[in-house]
Amino acid sequence: MAQFSKELILAQGREFGGSAPTPERAEELAGILNTLAEALDKAAAGVAFEAEPADMQTALDQLAGD
Repeated sequence: MAQFSKELILAQGREFGGSAPTPERAEELAGILNTLAEALDKAAAGVAFEAEPADMQTALDQLAGD
């Protein structure tokens, strides 16, 4: 998965027109997002995503129960 960087966070803050975070806060947010992305990758490692399940809500409920 792509890694989040301080620069990406700052650019997205400018892109969305809100107040951009400070460079320090952007670095902190990048670290949090990278940790979250890594956890999601690990949690979904055993899930096959070749095709969307016919009943997506059931699939999401089953994943949430783990």
